[in-house]
Amino acid sequence: MTGILNVLLGASGFAPITHTYTSGTSATETIPIGASTVTIEVWGGSGGGGWGGASTLGSGGGSGGYSRTVVSGAISGKTLVYTVGAAGAGGIFSPSTNATGGGASSVSSGTLTISTMTANGGGAGAPNGGAAGAGGTASGGTAANTTGNAGIVSGAGGAGISGINGTGSAGGYGGPPVSNGGNGGPGLVVFRYT
Repeated sequence: MTGILNVLLGASGFAPITHTYTSGTSATETIPIGASTVTIEVWGGSGGGGWGGASTLGSGGGSGGYSRTVVSGAISGKTLVYTVGAAGAGGIFSPSTNATGGGASSVSSGTLTISTMTANGGGAGAPNGGAAGAGGTASGGTAANTTGNAGIVSGAGGAGISGINGTGSAGGYGGPPVSNGGNGGPGLVVFRYT
């Protein structure tokens, strides 16, 4: 029985825990007692798609950037501060309102000191077959910093970036002719403790 528990709980006796957030502004994350490693993943919100014109589709929004850091050692009980970026809004055909980009997500030091991780939001798709939304950039991760995928001109939003413990939101789709564009998705912050 002890052997089975060691496999399930790991050598330290700590059962892995995942905390996933899709909203939150300047919220505090407290590392569970007994954790010795945290994998932090951060995705920016995705941009909304542009509205469609009289005979042309709108262009898709970009997906958010992705950043990852792994910290091991005496982390138990310490804190980090995180923010989750908002989803970009799709463009509205009438009255014509342009789409908006996704918001930036971040994780920064609390009582545990790390380099600030930032995953910027994807750009908005332009209306009526204009420019597609750019993918959001990322910085500060010690293991990965990946730019999101751009949307498609007169088409779909950029695909969300896949991480270890989650996948970012796709950008909003470009609206069909004489229609609204699709909304983007919110950012994502994941803490995986082992």
